[in-house]
Amino acid sequence: MARIIAVTSQKGGVGKTTTAINLAAYLAQAGSRVLLVDLDPQSNATSGLGLEGPEKSLLPDILDGRLAWHRACQQTAMEGLLCLPSSLHLQVPIDERQARGTGVTTLREEWSSTHEEAPDFVILDCPPSLGPMTDLALGLADSVLIPVQCEYFAMEGLAQVLARVRQAEQDLQREIEIQGLVLTLYSPEVELCLDVAQEVKRFFPKETLETPILRDSTLAEATSHGQPIPLYDSRSPGAWSYMNLAKEILRHESQTRTRA
Repeated sequence: MARIIAVTSQKGGVGKTTTAINLAAYLAQAGSRVLLVDLDPQSNATSGLGLEGPEKSLLPDILDGRLAWHRACQQTAMEGLLCLPSSLHLQVPIDERQARGTGVTTLREEWSSTHEEAPDFVILDCPPSLGPMTDLALGLADSVLIPVQCEYFAMEGLAQVLARVRQAEQDLQREIEIQGLVLTLYSPEVELCLDVAQEVKRFFPKETLETPILRDSTLAEATSHGQPIPLYDSRSPGAWSYMNLAKEILRHESQTRTRA
């Protein structure tokens, strides 16, 4: 049964897509079957994995039942990691009807089934905005992972995301777990980063993950070369950060399933 995690933030430039790509890559490296779904019309997750998306989005066909989701996926250079790419065009491919329709429930059930093609993890890379694509992601997700950049106004953006998640829970009448708040672009030698991290942990002690993502230019280099960081430079600080994040997520999932 898949764990469906939406990586979401209302702020751009916080490392959202970088987190989606590299968390997915390290989960796959650990032996999980992983599907990364690029829901951002900017297609950065698609290009960051060295893939080219279709000229026209396949999401409407998938949600309306005309196309099986696994037929729209592409294999990545990372064994065990598939990508459902975004379109090359920047238009939002679905409307509110499709974002909240029965096709969402059907797709969620297919991912959560015991079918041999079903993944262990589905990572949803969301756009940095409200709208149909974010509604779709929250309709699909079991939980949300929220990147929080260590800078001024971090708490403001975080409050917007949490409010949207709570509204989605009311609309869907089911719980959407907070998978965690992950501190990104973290520089331990910078006082502001330490102050922001301390503030986030003070307000959200249970939700804030132990693993911060260190600021590392190698992460940007990797995506510009169309590779996840474990393939591009597995010894870089950014690689160690995401490897430890994946371990923390896997440990949480193991504990959750043991309790269940």
